[in-house]
Amino acid sequence: MTTRRHFGQICAAALLFGKRFLHAAGRVPLTWTAQPQPTPGCERRYRADAQVMLFGITVLHRANVGDGSAAWRESASEDGAVVRLLEFTGRSAPERAAGLNRFGFIQELSRTGEAIYFGLMTSSPEESAAEARQALHNASKDALYSAIDGRTSAEGIETACAHFRAAARTSLAERQELIDRARQSLATAPKTKTSGQSAPLPFLHALAALLADAQKKETQYAYNGRLYRLAVERSRDVKTAGVIRVAGTLQRVEGGKPIEFRLWVEEGARRPLPLRIEYQPKSYLRLTFEAV
Repeated sequence: MTTRRHFGQICAAALLFGKRFLHAAGRVPLTWTAQPQPTPGCERRYRADAQVMLFGITVLHRANVGDGSAAWRESASEDGAVVRLLEFTGRSAPERAAGLNRFGFIQELSRTGEAIYFGLMTSSPEESAAEARQALHNASKDALYSAIDGRTSAEGIETACAHFRAAARTSLAERQELIDRARQSLATAPKTKTSGQSAPLPFLHALAALLADAQKKETQYAYNGRLYRLAVERSRDVKTAGVIRVAGTLQRVEGGKPIEFRLWVEEGARRPLPLRIEYQPKSYLRLTFEAV
């Protein structure tokens, strides 16, 4: 005869099996409520320096023009799968950057076979040093922002993009207000879907996989409904023992101008958050994020 205790154990087992089945079948989509809680040692903060370039030569260098942060968090979901959150934030400090307000934020969450990402940044249409000078000391209290929300899974890629105007503020204390405005704009934005293919991970996860596997040099990632190639070359840093220099290149699969960047990470780190990041977003501008 089945006792009340045994009946309760059977129900609990059935409930657990049902949850695992739903996750395995993809019937419970990954959402931001599943993200891991902050844990010590899984975040790094940076000081941002800037160099103005002319024909590849540095003509102006200014330190501490902004700051940034990177986070890597992991936890186990109810079905035992690893849930990973990767995040990067960068911003300018107007009082140190000649009045320039710039903000960028990317957040990615993954579970086996599925990932979602959300990004927000100040639109920066300047393509030359002359246009950049005109953007300095801009008296406008508002700025144009771009936001993106995406999902990659075995069913394909789903993406939504939106643009909105909001106060030109970049402080970390005001970040949540911008994120809320971005999500409101994305809620009504049309979604682009690409089905029938197994989509790769988004950028931060693809990069993390390369950094964590010393034998791997190339992969693909998905962003804004497009596929990109990501390749890295490693070498030991000649100045600091135990540090690996990573030269990276990313490029759209269908072609386009390659974008180069450099990272420095601790050799053998389980969560290789960069010690230093060098990136040239514009032909005239090079940014360096140095861990503090």
